[in-house]
Amino acid sequence: MRITNEMFNYKLKELKEKQAEITDKIQQYTQADENYYITASTILNLAQRALEVFKNSEVLEKRQLLNFLLQNPALHGKNLVFTLKAPFDRVLLTNRCVEMLRW
Repeated sequence: MRITNEMFNYKLKELKEKQAEITDKIQQYTQADENYYITASTILNLAQRALEVFKNSEVLEKRQLLNFLLQNPALHGKNLVFTLKAPFDRVLLTNRCVEMLRW
């Protein structure tokens, strides 16, 4: 079987389109990776400064920060019972693991 110019041009076009799709996907993955690291850095920075930010905030800002961090907060007597929202729960868990490693 002989390859005609039409077949060659068709396959070439097909491969170029596939190459462009792959290049676009690589760019999307690269951007997503950069966004992930920026978000992770912001979350870690907030986690480290949460107490300072909370102390220096107005009541409305404190409420917004607590809503951002806490899931299902409730008062049991004088005690606040809550679950941290993701990813802050992971930050706390990781911090506890580091403290255990020091022992």
